[in-house]
Amino acid sequence: MRVIDSHTAGEPTRVVIEGGPDLGSGPLQARVRRFRQTSDDEYRRIAIDEPRGHAALVGALLCEPEDPSCTTGVIFFNNIGYLGMCGHEAMGVVATLAYLGRIDPGIHRLETPVGVVEAELVDANQVAIENVASFRYSASVSVDVDSLGRVTGDIAWGGNWFFLVDGSPHPLTVENLRSLTEAAERIRTELRIRQITGSNGIEIDHIGFFGSPSSLHADSRNFVYCPGGAWDRSP
Repeated sequence: MRVIDSHTAGEPTRVVIEGGPDLGSGPLQARVRRFRQTSDDEYRRIAIDEPRGHAALVGALLCEPEDPSCTTGVIFFNNIGYLGMCGHEAMGVVATLAYLGRIDPGIHRLETPVGVVEAELVDANQVAIENVASFRYSASVSVDVDSLGRVTGDIAWGGNWFFLVDGSPHPLTVENLRSLTEAAERIRTELRIRQITGSNGIEIDHIGFFGSPSSLHADSRNFVYCPGGAWDRSP
Protein backbone atom coordinates (compact mmCIF):
# COMPACT_ATOMS: atom_id res chain seq x y z
CA MET A 1 0.00 0.00 0.00
CA ARG A 2 1.33 3.43 -0.94
CA VAL A 3 0.03 6.47 0.92
CA ILE A 4 0.74 10.18 1.14
CA ASP A 5 0.06 12.14 4.33
CA SER A 6 -1.00 15.77 4.42
CA HIS A 7 -2.68 18.14 6.85
CA THR A 8 -5.35 20.80 6.50
CA ALA A 9 -4.54 23.49 9.05
CA GLY A 10 -3.53 20.73 11.46
CA GLU A 11 -6.05 17.97 10.69
CA PRO A 12 -4.31 14.95 9.09
CA THR A 13 -5.29 13.09 5.92
CA ARG A 14 -3.76 9.87 4.61
CA VAL A 15 -4.48 9.38 0.90
CA VAL A 16 -4.18 5.82 -0.41
CA ILE A 17 -2.85 6.26 -3.94
CA GLU A 18 -1.83 2.64 -4.68
CA GLY A 19 -2.42 -0.82 -3.27
CA GLY A 20 -5.88 -0.35 -1.83
CA PRO A 21 -8.65 -2.95 -2.10
CA ASP A 22 -10.26 -3.69 -5.46
CA LEU A 23 -13.87 -2.64 -4.86
CA GLY A 24 -14.99 -2.98 -8.46
CA SER A 25 -17.13 -0.40 -10.21
CA GLY A 26 -20.55 1.13 -9.72
CA PRO A 27 -21.91 3.74 -7.27
CA LEU A 28 -19.52 4.69 -4.47
CA GLN A 29 -22.14 3.85 -1.84
CA ALA A 30 -22.12 0.25 -3.10
CA ARG A 31 -18.33 0.20 -3.05
CA VAL A 32 -18.32 1.44 0.55
CA ARG A 33 -20.61 -1.45 1.48
CA ARG A 34 -18.16 -3.88 -0.13
CA PHE A 35 -15.33 -2.20 1.76
CA ARG A 36 -17.19 -2.55 5.06
CA GLN A 37 -18.71 -5.99 4.67
CA THR A 38 -15.74 -7.99 3.40
CA SER A 39 -12.22 -8.75 4.51
CA ASP A 40 -11.22 -5.58 2.64
CA ASP A 41 -11.94 -3.70 5.88
CA GLU A 42 -8.52 -4.95 6.92
CA TYR A 43 -7.10 -2.31 4.57
CA ARG A 44 -8.84 0.40 6.59
CA ARG A 45 -7.38 -0.86 9.86
CA ILE A 46 -3.89 -1.24 8.39
CA ALA A 47 -3.95 2.28 6.96
CA ILE A 48 -5.41 4.08 9.99
CA ASP A 49 -4.96 2.18 13.25
CA GLU A 50 -1.91 1.87 15.47
CA PRO A 51 0.99 1.29 14.97
CA ARG A 52 0.95 2.98 11.53
CA GLY A 53 -1.73 5.53 12.38
CA HIS A 54 -3.64 7.09 15.26
CA ALA A 55 -7.15 8.12 16.32
CA ALA A 56 -7.05 11.58 14.72
CA LEU A 57 -5.91 10.32 11.31
CA VAL A 58 -8.52 10.10 8.54
CA GLY A 59 -8.05 8.14 5.33
CA ALA A 60 -9.06 8.73 1.74
CA LEU A 61 -9.07 5.92 -0.83
CA LEU A 62 -8.78 7.13 -4.41
CA CYS A 63 -10.87 5.16 -6.91
CA GLU A 64 -12.30 5.43 -10.39
CA PRO A 65 -15.32 7.79 -10.45
CA GLU A 66 -18.61 6.64 -11.93
CA ASP A 67 -19.26 10.22 -13.07
CA PRO A 68 -16.87 10.95 -16.00
CA SER A 69 -16.87 14.67 -15.16
CA CYS A 70 -15.05 13.95 -11.88
CA THR A 71 -11.30 13.94 -11.47
CA THR A 72 -11.43 11.04 -9.03
CA GLY A 73 -13.70 9.12 -6.75
CA VAL A 74 -12.83 9.08 -3.06
CA ILE A 75 -13.98 7.02 -0.09
CA PHE A 76 -13.32 8.56 3.33
CA PHE A 77 -12.67 6.41 6.40
CA ASN A 78 -11.37 6.68 9.96
CA ASN A 79 -10.35 4.50 12.90
CA ILE A 80 -13.82 3.01 13.38
CA GLY A 81 -15.51 3.10 9.97
CA TYR A 82 -16.51 5.24 7.02
CA LEU A 83 -17.55 8.85 6.42
CA GLY A 84 -19.90 10.19 3.77
CA MET A 85 -17.93 13.38 3.26
CA CYS A 86 -15.05 15.17 4.97
CA GLY A 87 -14.15 18.78 4.26
CA HIS A 88 -10.56 18.77 5.45
CA GLU A 89 -9.93 15.49 3.62
CA ALA A 90 -11.35 16.81 0.35
CA MET A 91 -8.82 19.63 0.63
CA GLY A 92 -6.06 17.15 1.49
CA VAL A 93 -6.93 14.97 -1.51
CA VAL A 94 -6.73 17.93 -3.89
CA ALA A 95 -3.45 19.14 -2.37
CA THR A 96 -2.04 15.61 -2.69
CA LEU A 97 -3.11 15.28 -6.34
CA ALA A 98 -1.43 18.62 -7.02
CA TYR A 99 1.73 17.43 -5.25
CA LEU A 100 1.75 14.36 -7.49
CA GLY A 101 1.40 16.57 -10.57
CA ARG A 102 -1.94 15.00 -11.52
CA ILE A 103 -3.94 18.22 -11.50
CA ASP A 104 -3.33 21.92 -12.20
CA PRO A 105 -4.83 24.97 -10.48
CA GLY A 106 -8.53 25.32 -11.20
CA ILE A 107 -11.81 23.62 -10.33
CA HIS A 108 -11.94 19.85 -9.95
CA ARG A 109 -14.86 17.57 -9.10
CA LEU A 110 -14.59 14.83 -6.50
CA GLU A 111 -17.14 12.02 -6.46
CA THR A 112 -17.92 10.98 -2.88
CA PRO A 113 -20.42 8.45 -1.50
CA VAL A 114 -22.86 11.32 -0.77
CA GLY A 115 -22.46 13.25 -4.00
CA VAL A 116 -20.11 15.42 -6.03
CA VAL A 117 -17.96 18.01 -4.27
CA GLU A 118 -16.35 20.81 -6.26
CA ALA A 119 -12.87 21.82 -5.17
CA GLU A 120 -10.78 24.70 -6.45
CA LEU A 121 -7.02 24.31 -6.29
CA VAL A 122 -5.98 27.92 -5.75
CA ASP A 123 -2.29 27.16 -5.36
CA ALA A 124 -0.12 24.43 -3.83
CA ASN A 125 -1.28 25.26 -0.30
CA GLN A 126 -4.81 26.59 -0.78
CA VAL A 127 -7.96 24.68 -1.68
CA ALA A 128 -11.57 25.91 -1.57
CA ILE A 129 -14.48 23.46 -1.63
CA GLU A 130 -18.19 23.60 -2.34
CA ASN A 131 -19.73 20.79 -0.30
CA VAL A 132 -22.81 18.75 -1.07
CA ALA A 133 -26.05 20.52 -0.21
CA SER A 134 -26.28 20.96 3.58
CA PHE A 135 -29.41 21.54 5.64
CA ARG A 136 -30.89 21.65 9.12
CA TYR A 137 -32.97 18.54 9.72
CA SER A 138 -34.44 19.35 13.17
CA ALA A 139 -34.25 22.50 15.29
CA SER A 140 -33.98 22.88 19.08
CA VAL A 141 -33.81 19.21 20.01
CA SER A 142 -33.33 18.80 23.79
CA VAL A 143 -31.89 15.87 25.73
CA ASP A 144 -31.10 15.45 29.41
CA VAL A 145 -27.50 14.39 29.78
CA ASP A 146 -25.88 13.06 32.92
CA SER A 147 -23.71 15.74 34.63
CA LEU A 148 -24.55 18.27 31.90
CA GLY A 149 -28.28 18.77 32.43
CA ARG A 150 -30.53 19.71 29.53
CA VAL A 151 -28.65 20.19 26.27
CA THR A 152 -30.34 21.71 23.22
CA GLY A 153 -29.04 21.56 19.69
CA ASP A 154 -29.93 21.35 16.00
CA ILE A 155 -29.57 18.21 13.89
CA ALA A 156 -27.89 19.03 10.59
CA TRP A 157 -26.54 17.27 7.51
CA GLY A 158 -23.39 18.22 5.63
CA GLY A 159 -22.27 14.88 4.26
CA ASN A 160 -22.42 13.44 7.79
CA TRP A 161 -24.93 13.91 10.62
CA PHE A 162 -24.19 16.57 13.25
CA PHE A 163 -25.73 17.65 16.55
CA LEU A 164 -24.85 21.34 16.85
CA VAL A 165 -25.05 22.94 20.30
CA ASP A 166 -25.14 26.74 20.48
CA GLY A 167 -23.25 27.13 23.71
CA SER A 168 -20.58 24.94 25.19
CA PRO A 169 -20.57 23.12 28.54
CA HIS A 170 -16.94 24.24 29.00
CA PRO A 171 -14.89 27.17 27.68
CA LEU A 172 -13.61 26.44 24.18
CA THR A 173 -9.90 26.30 24.96
CA VAL A 174 -7.17 23.73 24.43
CA GLU A 175 -6.93 23.25 28.18
CA ASN A 176 -10.48 21.88 28.20
CA LEU A 177 -10.08 19.31 25.41
CA ARG A 178 -10.59 16.34 27.72
CA SER A 179 -13.71 17.85 29.33
CA LEU A 180 -15.13 18.85 25.94
CA THR A 181 -14.48 15.40 24.50
CA GLU A 182 -16.12 13.66 27.45
CA ALA A 183 -19.15 15.97 27.29
CA ALA A 184 -19.57 15.38 23.55
CA GLU A 185 -19.33 11.61 24.04
CA ARG A 186 -22.03 11.73 26.73
CA ILE A 187 -24.31 13.70 24.42
CA ARG A 188 -23.73 11.30 21.56
CA THR A 189 -24.46 8.33 23.82
CA GLU A 190 -27.69 9.93 25.05
CA LEU A 191 -28.83 10.60 21.48
CA ARG A 192 -28.20 6.94 20.69
CA ILE A 193 -30.08 5.73 23.77
CA ARG A 194 -33.06 7.94 22.98
CA GLN A 195 -32.94 6.91 19.32
CA ILE A 196 -32.60 10.48 18.14
CA THR A 197 -31.15 10.17 14.65
CA GLY A 198 -30.81 11.72 11.26
CA SER A 199 -33.04 10.67 8.39
CA ASN A 200 -33.70 6.95 7.88
CA GLY A 201 -32.49 6.23 11.41
CA ILE A 202 -28.85 7.03 10.63
CA GLU A 203 -26.77 7.69 13.75
CA ILE A 204 -25.67 11.23 14.58
CA ASP A 205 -21.94 10.74 15.00
CA HIS A 206 -20.55 14.31 15.07
CA ILE A 207 -21.13 16.69 18.00
CA GLY A 208 -20.37 20.39 17.72
CA PHE A 209 -20.15 23.08 20.43
CA PHE A 210 -20.23 26.76 19.48
CA GLY A 211 -19.27 29.94 21.28
CA SER A 212 -18.01 33.47 20.80
CA PRO A 213 -14.88 33.92 18.67
CA SER A 214 -11.53 34.91 20.11
CA SER A 215 -10.42 36.35 16.75
CA LEU A 216 -11.77 39.51 15.15
CA HIS A 217 -11.70 37.66 11.81
CA ALA A 218 -14.06 34.84 12.87
CA ASP A 219 -17.83 34.62 13.37
CA SER A 220 -17.70 31.93 16.06
CA ARG A 221 -15.45 29.43 17.81
CA ASN A 222 -16.21 25.74 17.77
CA PHE A 223 -15.25 22.28 18.96
CA VAL A 224 -16.17 19.25 16.86
CA TYR A 225 -16.18 15.70 18.21
CA CYS A 226 -15.61 13.07 15.53
CA PRO A 227 -16.99 9.50 15.31
CA GLY A 228 -13.74 7.77 16.27
CA GLY A 229 -13.43 9.64 19.56
CA ALA A 230 -10.96 12.31 18.37
CA TRP A 231 -11.57 16.04 18.14
CA ASP A 232 -11.32 17.92 14.86
CA ARG A 233 -8.06 19.87 14.76
CA SER A 234 -8.76 22.01 11.71
CA PRO A 235 -10.70 25.30 11.70
